[in-house]
Amino acid sequence: MSRESPKPVVLVHHRGDRGVDGILKLIELASHDGPIEMMLTAMCDEIAAITNVDVVSVYVREDERLVMRGNHGFPASAIGATTLGVGEGITGLVAECMRPVSAAHAAAEVSYKHVPGLGEEKYPVFVGVPLIGGGSAIGVLVLQRRKKPFATDEVTLATALGAPVTLAIERRRATAVRSARLGGIAHVGGAVLGRAAVVPTVTSFDQAPGDDALGIERAFARLRDDLGRAMKKLVDVPGVVPNPATGAALDRFALALCDARLRERLEAVAGQPSALRAVAKEYARAPYRLGTVNESSHAAEIEELCALLGDSRGLRPGSVWLADRVNAVVAIVAAARGASAIVASDVISPCAIAIARAAKLPAVSDVAGLFGWARPNDLLAVDGDTGAVLVHPAQTDIERLRRAR
Repeated sequence: MSRESPKPVVLVHHRGDRGVDGILKLIELASHDGPIEMMLTAMCDEIAAITNVDVVSVYVREDERLVMRGNHGFPASAIGATTLGVGEGITGLVAECMRPVSAAHAAAEVSYKHVPGLGEEKYPVFVGVPLIGGGSAIGVLVLQRRKKPFATDEVTLATALGAPVTLAIERRRATAVRSARLGGIAHVGGAVLGRAAVVPTVTSFDQAPGDDALGIERAFARLRDDLGRAMKKLVDVPGVVPNPATGAALDRFALALCDARLRERLEAVAGQPSALRAVAKEYARAPYRLGTVNESSHAAEIEELCALLGDSRGLRPGSVWLADRVNAVVAIVAAARGASAIVASDVISPCAIAIARAAKLPAVSDVAGLFGWARPNDLLAVDGDTGAVLVHPAQTDIERLRRAR
């Protein structure tokens, strides 16, 4: 009698497995913003729960000192106040030799260094693992408990748990290098926090809005939806008289979306980014050849519309929109999609400023070095009252802006 082979089973590990849940939580915490002490302490709490130890500490290398920046089990006053030199104490030995070090009774070891007031003598069983980044120790993860020396598999687990802690420290260092306070011209007040999103331009097309007429139609449909939402925010407001410039810009936007000739030209070159760039520029210049417009901003609006027909999914609600220049179309779509602010490295047109003011959308222009410092998804703080733009702001600046909001 033949046996049937067992059927393959796909097992989904749902919530409830403390180890798996804890490791996933560590990875999530590694990407959090805020004070490094708060983040690393939360990671220490998770590691203590995973490993079932009494004390977990994270020491971060700052020059040639190891500073405790996260802890579970010791008094909160120890964080930031407990420091050791590289090579000093057993923790310093871990950083110096860049290998895990364990001890059944730490105080009996020659390398031990007592830290007054810490109370670590209650937890003599010790293991420290190096946190290695760029070929050197950037910190040390320490686990301590009262009894039972750490077995080899526990040292292996501690070493593995150090990986997300290393990631958190390296990420924080990378963002700290790019922290900057930039200045510009303030146009619309308000203090906001948000992730950076870069507004596309026709010269930056690397893909088309669609590879056929249907893709173009979907892109137009998204902008028609944006126009409808903008009308409700900027015009259809009970008791508020709309700015004539705002109304005129909305009318121009609506007419452009209804322009069959523009749509036909774009459909004819669907799937060809370079051709789309050419169509956008040619269409924007056409009114000049015909003598039908006198304002350069109208041509710029057409270019903005064509650019937004491309992939603008990164322009999410709550994000800070960054652009070289901002004209009416970008301001309308920013208001419609719930941007938190608009920031330009060059100018913001008067019409766009009027739209931003009607939408209560903080706006800052002439920010020198904007694209040299800010990258997509960076955390930005924008102060529309002073024109300050902070890239990866310090926690004190974040708290100040939150109070202002």
